[in-house]
Amino acid sequence: MSVTVSQIVGRSLRLIQVIDARQPVKASDVETAILALNAMVRRWEADGISLGWVPVNNPSDELVVPEEAEQAVAANLAVLLAPEYGVAISPVVASMATQGMNDIMRDQQVATPIRPILNAPIPSEYRSNTINGSSWYNG
Repeated sequence: MSVTVSQIVGRSLRLIQVIDARQPVKASDVETAILALNAMVRRWEADGISLGWVPVNNPSDELVVPEEAEQAVAANLAVLLAPEYGVAISPVVASMATQGMNDIMRDQQVATPIRPILNAPIPSEYRSNTINGSSWYNG
């Protein structure tokens, strides 16, 4: 079951105690959070953390990330939004954000492992330990 942008924004704002559980999220807060959310996940994607992100525009948009990444998105969005609201990040939220990113990065490594090529041929010019008279390869 995936969540909506409004739900993830509400969760992030509750994590930094800007709103409480009974309080609805204001439209202006959703607008601010959508900008931050899109920028945050675009940065992750540019850094090679592929979540299949589709930019969001509306509170009712579905958050298109794996379910196991939702916690990390909420916590990291909370960390990103905290300065805009002039609030300090609690150690618990900071830890959730860090652990969430570690989990996402580990999941990425498992999904797309880098495997060394152990039996790759070495071109003859590299075997001689010199190229154009200069020695460079010590293997």
